[in-house]
Amino acid sequence: METEDFSAEIQISATPNSVYRVIANEIDKWWTTSTTQADKVGDLLVTRFEKTTCWKMQVMRAVPDQKLGWKVVEAHHDVEEISAKDEWKDTSMEWSIRETGAGSALTFVHRGLVPSLECYKICNAGWSYFLQSLKEYLETGKGHPHVTSR
Repeated sequence: METEDFSAEIQISATPNSVYRVIANEIDKWWTTSTTQADKVGDLLVTRFEKTTCWKMQVMRAVPDQKLGWKVVEAHHDVEEISAKDEWKDTSMEWSIRETGAGSALTFVHRGLVPSLECYKICNAGWSYFLQSLKEYLETGKGHPHVTSR
């Protein structure tokens, strides 16, 4: 069984402070427009895609300008092709930021999001898209978040 977690590293022309702030408090500008903010350990981050897909994540780590860690405590991935709707439950997301000469290097790891999961292909493509959206938002002021219809 394969156990390789999804991970990506991107270079961003922005300060570590800006990268941290946007990941923690401007999620609606790059991931999904239906979200809360979460920047302190213990905070609950709730993200929604449409009316039925929802992930609730607790902030487990928050080191300003350096690291954020979220643990998925509740998950419902309502995609027709996926029968296991709660595959993200008990997975975690780690954001590590380091300063570079040209801005910041962001390393993202979604621990537990592995190729053996039913949602892996969709989630891999989704994270790749939304990490690019994050980069574009930080560099141009325009991200491409999912817009949840109300």
